[in-house]
This record gives sequence, C-alpha cells and structure tokens, in this order.
Amino acid sequence: MLLNINTEQWQLQWQQADTELAVVKEQSISASVWLKDIAAATHWLSEQDGDALLYHRDWYHFSVWLFALLNSEKRTVLPANDKPATLSELSSHYSFRVPSKLPQHVSSDIPALTLKGSLNSQLTFFTSGSSGKPKAVRKTLRQLWLEVITLEQTFAEQLGPANILTTVTHQHIYGLLFTVLWPLAARRPVTLPLVDYPEQLQQILAKANCQRYALVSSPAHLQRLDNLPQLAKYSHSLATVFSSGGPLSDSVPEDFAEHELNAPIEVYGSTETGGIGWRQRNPGSNENFQTLAGVDASCNHNGLLVIQSPYLNNPQKPYTTEDKARLQGQGNFQLLGRQDRIVKIAEKRVALNEVEQFIQRHDWVELAKACVLHSPRVELGLVLILTPEGVNQLSTQGRFKARQELRHHLLQRFEKVVVPKRFRYVQQLPYNGAGKVTQTDLQALFEEEK
Repeated sequence: MLLNINTEQWQLQWQQADTELAVVKEQSISASVWLKDIAAATHWLSEQDGDALLYHRDWYHFSVWLFALLNSEKRTVLPANDKPATLSELSSHYSFRVPSKLPQHVSSDIPALTLKGSLNSQLTFFTSGSSGKPKAVRKTLRQLWLEVITLEQTFAEQLGPANILTTVTHQHIYGLLFTVLWPLAARRPVTLPLVDYPEQLQQILAKANCQRYALVSSPAHLQRLDNLPQLAKYSHSLATVFSSGGPLSDSVPEDFAEHELNAPIEVYGSTETGGIGWRQRNPGSNENFQTLAGVDASCNHNGLLVIQSPYLNNPQKPYTTEDKARLQGQGNFQLLGRQDRIVKIAEKRVALNEVEQFIQRHDWVELAKACVLHSPRVELGLVLILTPEGVNQLSTQGRFKARQELRHHLLQRFEKVVVPKRFRYVQQLPYNGAGKVTQTDLQALFEEEK
C-alpha cells in the first residue's frame, strides 16, 4: 500500500510521477497532475477561514478538494446532497463552500510525490436522524484509514490489481471509502465517469483486454442488471462486485450464480459505525455476516446488535445499533431487520419523521404520516390531513396538480428518488385501539386505492 500511518500522521507516497491515479473518459490522469491540482487548491484555501462544505458530483474535483482540505487541516462538512433546504439546515456547520472549478496552478514546479496530514483531521457526514433533522456524524482520518487498511487486508487477494468502477456517490461514507480513500491507498486507479446503466458496464468489460475491474455498487443498481448473460462473457475481466447501502435481494446472488458469476460481496455498516461485517452468498455458503477484523459483536436484551470497533469515535465503548440480529457463533451473525423509523429507499437513508415534518411546513398540510409501500415497487407513501386552504386547492386544482405542488416542496429537501409519488388525503388518521398509527394501517389506505 501507498499508505503509511503512525501515532499522529498519515502519509501517501508515490514512487513515480506518472503513476496512473484515475482514468477519466479514457484519458489517464497521473499522480503528478492530481498533486499539482491539490497544491493549487491548497493555496486557494490558505485565504479562507473556518470549516468548509464539500459537495462535488465529479469524482476528480471532489478528490482534489478533499485532500487540499486535509492538507490545510480544515474541518470538512460532507452533505448527502446540495438541495437548497439541506444547505440551509447545515448553514451553521460551515463557513464557506469550495468552488465548483479548480483554481489555476500557482507554480510550474514538479510537486512533491507525498501527501500527509493529521490523523485527527475531521470529516462531518450527515445522515437522517430520528428527530427528523440531519444528524451530524464526525469521523477522524484515523478511523477512516484504519478501515481502509482492514479492507485491503480482507479483500486484496480477491481484487488484485483491479481498476475501480463505481455506481455510487463519494459523498457518503461507503463511496468515500471504497472509491476514493481505499483505491488511492492501494494504488488501484478509478475509472470514470460513474456507471449509470448496465450497458456501460458491458461496454467497459468488452474492451478490457487484460485489465480487470472491481465494481462498487448498491442493491438498487445490481437489481437492475438485466444483462448478466452478456456480462458473463467477460467474467474474467470482473474481479469482484461490492454492494452496500441496504439489504441485497436474495434474487441477485441467485442470478449471479445462474450465470456463473461470483456473488457480490455485501458490506454491512453505517455512517456511525463504519464497516461491521461482510458476506458473499455464493452457492453453498450461508447467509451469515462475518465481522471485519477488530470488530466484536454481541446482542443486548432487546436483540439489537451491539459492537465494539476501532472505527467508532470511542473504540472502547459498546455501540448499540438499530438492527436486530442473532449471533451465529464467533464473529458471525444474522441480521433480522431494523427497529427505528429510518428506512432505505433505493439505498438512500431517509427518516420517516423527517419527511413528515418537512411536508408539514407547507401551508396546505395540517398533519402527515409517511409509510413504506412495497407494491409495485418499494417507495414512500404520504397520508395527509389538509388545512382548509389545502382542501380548497385540492378541490380546485385536482389531485395531479396538488401532487405536483407537494412534490416540488419535498424536492427542496430530498433527492428525487426518495420523494413520495403516492398521496392519500384523509380527514382522520387510522389510529388503532392503543391510540397509535401503524405502518400496516397506513399501507391499507393505499390498498384501497387499487
């Protein structure tokens, strides 16, 4: 690995300036070019004060600014998206946002082939909290680099010298680790742009020749791979596939096996915990997760998984997850589902409380309850009690235009993929005998619409 860490600092060091770091639209980018851009970005940052917000869809720009910020020892805020409402809610957490373009080089000198910084440098991620507002989760470079070392020790043999392909964003911890930090530390070039469609993956593998690739992906994308028979022709070029962000449907490893492809490696963890465990459901293997090195797992009296891990803010303190589990021997466990109101829609983590609270800011909405619908696809539904103005607008504009208005409001805060498409308008919520509104009763209201 190019990565070295001691008690205080991390360091990445390249031996040659022309070492390939990434391939962008079939154009190779060397370490020296990347380091020059980092030097220019670092110079720009020297004139900025306070914490920085970093959001870039482009992998190359993101990686340059990230390491410039680390080089400048500035705390970095990583939002899940750059929606106006999201940035507004996070405004107290940062002083400035890095620009969309990279600054011009300030020197023509060949840059040093070494990057280093403090292991105590902080990155702040934001996830959906149970309170309905984005929850800040702070990670140090010590935690992240330790996990990178573990990933390399665990999967290096399966990967070999593979190039990295990805379908996931680097703004989340999974994408950051698997498509930015780990590839850089292990000298595996990243091939860009992101793979959005199955045909793109097929085209890349068809032109691979002797090059091998590893795909960093998600359940939502893998479930859409409808060209496995074609991909199987190039199985020698596909070293492995990683999946994380949510449960992977049983049908995916079964489909991979049917076409003689190795099942995806499923990595389980969260922003708060880092990686916890992994499994690969090839024919004949069991469905249990195996803990990553250094992670100890147990269950509490409520059946929730409890871990101790070097990737936690306090490695010595047990951390109780929101996932129910059953231990299956030393270092093995089975997941049994979540207990909280945070759900995954197309691998995007969203709190039902947050959706409800945000839609209730609209003048038309008195009260809202969100639920997960499973047919014909997994999506959110909203059950709404409207204000008098909302009732009037629904009557005059009709359901279609009313829905458009409410969805437009939600798009100010949430990504399009998680915004509810189905709405139910009621005069009273379906409270049960205990005075509670259950997911089952909410879902039943949508069944009545069929």
